[in-house]
Amino acid sequence: MLRTTLMASLATHGVAWSRAARFGAVRSSAWRARSSVRRAAVAEPKIGTTEEGADDSERYRDTVLLPSTEFSQRANAVKREPELQKWWEEQGIYERLWERAPGPKFTLHDGPPYANGDLHIGHALNKVLKDFINRYRMLRGNKVRYVPGWDCHGLPIELKVVQSLQAEAKKAAKKGETRQALSALELRAKAAEFARETVGKQRTAFKRYGVWGDWDAAYLTLQPEYEAAQLGVFAAMFEKGHIYRGRKPVWYSPSSRTALAEAELEYPDGHVSPSVYAALEVVEVAPCVAEFAEKLKLAVWTTTPWTLPANLAVAVGADLEYAVAEIGDGTRLVVARALVESLAEKFGSEEARVLATFRGEELARGTRYARPVVNGAGPHGAVVVGGDYITAEGGTGLVHTAPGHGLEDYATGAKHGLEPFSPVDA
Repeated sequence: MLRTTLMASLATHGVAWSRAARFGAVRSSAWRARSSVRRAAVAEPKIGTTEEGADDSERYRDTVLLPSTEFSQRANAVKREPELQKWWEEQGIYERLWERAPGPKFTLHDGPPYANGDLHIGHALNKVLKDFINRYRMLRGNKVRYVPGWDCHGLPIELKVVQSLQAEAKKAAKKGETRQALSALELRAKAAEFARETVGKQRTAFKRYGVWGDWDAAYLTLQPEYEAAQLGVFAAMFEKGHIYRGRKPVWYSPSSRTALAEAELEYPDGHVSPSVYAALEVVEVAPCVAEFAEKLKLAVWTTTPWTLPANLAVAVGADLEYAVAEIGDGTRLVVARALVESLAEKFGSEEARVLATFRGEELARGTRYARPVVNGAGPHGAVVVGGDYITAEGGTGLVHTAPGHGLEDYATGAKHGLEPFSPVDA
């Protein structure tokens, strides 16, 4: 019914529609002349057609005004991006921007990636964001020269080489062949060869990302001139007294027999660190607890019980409030005042009686205790003031401190003249 009514209305107003269409065509011609944009030709609508099965889309298609352009509706990046990048390179766009830039020089100091494998999303994020910065500086008129580089030394590259050699050895073993182990110099030569090959692959990928830079003048840390420059800088630092020899705890891999960065550590899924509470017997007391010296112990909590043999100190917060609390069978524990009730409940005691309160700084004035394991570091440890990592939000408020394990403990120990003691035989 609606269709019949609509068609009748169109037939009745056919003349008006024709005039409107012709007027539209005139306006379209004028607009086309002014804008120099080609437009689709306008035809008079076929008004009044009542043939059965007529297609409405065909009937009104020619009345729609649409622009005509050679600009593709699809990005087609797989084809177009290499063409654009090739044009940039042929026209020397990067170099010309440097030559014509009126502003001062801008250098982005970029930490080089390892030459140990194909690029991943982390590389893409890193380099593309830095390219944003360089291009922004170009738009601001700076002279920008980005010199990329690669770190070609270290364990990641050597591990890749060793893994490939192990795979080759397995194949040879299946054939009944044996491979002779490489010497240290031969392994280094293999690693250098692998690094150079990887640099070539990564350079091609970075350029494909569209990152601008002096890719043909990149530096490699294995280049003799780079190594010589490093030695020169090191010598200058040594002469100025900036280089010294000391000991500090580092992450270590027993299987690789080398130090590790914290970023290289991975914990297995479901890993849980066991925690323990320990009560350390006080053998020398500060004035603030002298009255309660009998049966007095320091309560500590740690998630690394395997470091207890390396304990040298118990750290407290200088301004935290501590208490001597009598719990259970008359044992007197030094804990953070805010944790007395919760700790009594954990230790299975119905109540805890607070005998005295004092600040951590007062407790650190002469309090000493028996170390949990007597070994090469002597029988006693000291209560010392630690850093802002000590709180009353958990644990006991007193922190077991092993300067030979962990940077926070090391820093606290260094502040109080404690050596980074570690009884672990690496």
